Amino acid sequence: MSSQRLVDFLSVNRRYARSINLERDFDAPDAVEGYILTDRAVDALRRILASMFGRKRTTAWTLTGVYGTGKSAFAHFLTSLFGPVDSPARQLALGIARNSLQLDSPEYEVLQKKFPQQGLFRAVATAQREPLRHTLVRALDKAADDFWTRGRAPAIVRQLNEWESQMALGEASFSDRDILNVIKQLAEVVDTDIILVIDELGKSLEHATQNQGTADLYLLQQLAELSRKKGTRIYIFGLLHQSFADYGQRLAAVEKNEWAKIQGRFEDIPFTESSRQMLRLMGQAINRSQAETLTFPVRQLTKDWCAVFSEKANLTELSPKLLEATYPLHPLAAMVLPELCIRYAQNDRSLFTFLTSAEPHAFQSFLESAEIEEIPIPDVDGPGVKALPTLKLQHLYDYFVESLGAGMG
Repeated sequence: MSSQRLVDFLSVNRRYARSINLERDFDAPDAVEGYILTDRAVDALRRILASMFGRKRTTAWTLTGVYGTGKSAFAHFLTSLFGPVDSPARQLALGIARNSLQLDSPEYEVLQKKFPQQGLFRAVATAQREPLRHTLVRALDKAADDFWTRGRAPAIVRQLNEWESQMALGEASFSDRDILNVIKQLAEVVDTDIILVIDELGKSLEHATQNQGTADLYLLQQLAELSRKKGTRIYIFGLLHQSFADYGQRLAAVEKNEWAKIQGRFEDIPFTESSRQMLRLMGQAINRSQAETLTFPVRQLTKDWCAVFSEKANLTELSPKLLEATYPLHPLAAMVLPELCIRYAQNDRSLFTFLTSAEPHAFQSFLESAEIEEIPIPDVDGPGVKALPTLKLQHLYDYFVESLGAGMG
């Protein structure tokens, strides 16, 4: 009786091996390649394009969802899609959009025919626990350097460079009003639309609550209102793990009301996926290019599973194709995993943390330890029957207990 390990056959696709960082991965084609527009992401894309190029005039959005729901990946796809027409990252993003939107859709037609050759002026930053104006300067300064790579940059770029230097020295003296004026000046000279994306916007809100200040919130409100004025063409996206109100739980009632008013300036797009969609994502994340010899035994195993579940429960989402794609997860483990990740997402236990991390009892650890036994068939020459290991509920239990400990409850 011989054996091999699952890691010899299965791995996690490189696309999912690390989380997206909007600043680090800006315009990187390999960070776009393999991105999958989920049903929720397609809906978000349609809404955004309808506002940017249609009659609806929403210009400020929040993307809200727990860790691991794909907000940053979607924002990275969006900024790539809005890049220069000849950009490799833009071409990849356009191909992904084409597959999801269809060639004859009005949204895809907009991207093909109404899109400026130079793309949009794209400013992205990951917020820190700092004044919001500092986050904005980092985003705008980098965006200006990227946008004016050829020719002479306008004087406003030198102003942004100076502010960035001041911040590095801890001597920043610019005000919120200065930031708003710079954005207005940029809108006049870039000759295209401006898109401003702030990941981890919740850190800016946490900074505001810790300092009992309203300046950052008022700046957010002014940004949203500025973008509504005719001719400025500024679009703002803030990525949040929870609503504005949740970040301001410790505030007084009057302050909470102010927060609610400011959130009302933004159209919220919730990033939550159905269990079936999460199962599909898991299947797409697992690389089985080296698992051809496992195809038949896995298919037989999933047929057996489906037969059992059809007798015991009405689990229509568990099709043979889906179970085959998510092997080596046992069907019960595959169904429970997304729910556990959502419940404990505040601890950064995302689905892809489980799939990609080297933590004890995580997916990678299971692949490295699980053996595929080849059991000889009596009186028959040649290969035997492969006995396939599966990642079961007890493995998930061990993983979450190990990583969260007393935090589970």
